[in-house]
Amino acid sequence: MASELTIERVLTLVELVPRGRIVSYGDLAQIVGIGPRQVGSFMARHSDGLPWWRVTNASGDLPRDLLDQARPHWADEGILVKRNGLGCRIADHRADLDALATAYRVRIADTLDRMGSAIPHTSDPAAAALAAAGITTLEELSEWRRADVLALHGMGPKALGMLDTALAGAGLAWRT
Repeated sequence: MASELTIERVLTLVELVPRGRIVSYGDLAQIVGIGPRQVGSFMARHSDGLPWWRVTNASGDLPRDLLDQARPHWADEGILVKRNGLGCRIADHRADLDALATAYRVRIADTLDRMGSAIPHTSDPAAAALAAAGITTLEELSEWRRADVLALHGMGPKALGMLDTALAGAGLAWRT
């Protein structure tokens, strides 16, 4: 089960997708550091009030029920529909992912301060491994299994012990 913080990170990123631009579930997943299916799952449950029509699969397609609802939004924003009618022309309307990632890091910093507990400093290789996996808080770390974190390139037993202690001190535990 995803933490409230992880869901908040995805939804914050969706809010930042510019008008008239499209991203895929995979684009968002890469920025947040989770899987595309998780992004889709969060969107299915928590996208009320968000510009959900700006997030599609990698081909620019949406399921039929969402497609019919998305078309008026796309028309309003100047997003062109593909000739086959199954989605939008994502290649023509993809958001600048570097700019989106930068805007996300700025916006999410406040959220992390409010909702997240900092990970203690470990070794530089272990810190790089956590960052590459998108783990920035103890709450996010608690969504992982201990064995999976140990398997990250750069993670060693000493750093893992420090993470064990930090999780316990925050009242959190590894996912089982």
